[in-house]
Amino acid sequence: MDVTNLALYGVSLPTFILVAVGFAKTLGMPSDYAPHLSAGLGIAGGIAVALTTGQPIIWGIMAGVFLGAVACGIYKQAKGVEPTV
Repeated sequence: MDVTNLALYGVSLPTFILVAVGFAKTLGMPSDYAPHLSAGLGIAGGIAVALTTGQPIIWGIMAGVFLGAVACGIYKQAKGVEPTV
């Protein structure tokens, strides 16, 4: 199971989670809650993918936990990178 390639209606879920959490932070959400929001969105997205593909719900929950972790890891890694121009 490669959760980095999961998509719902053509939208990559790790990318969607990353953008949604970033948007919530710009609206004033404290950074302390970002991992929780990321996990929640990941679980919701994983369940949605499981329902649309006919997989068991537990598969969607497990994939969602990994999706949230992937999105948090991408943000944390990108945050420390200096842009090169």
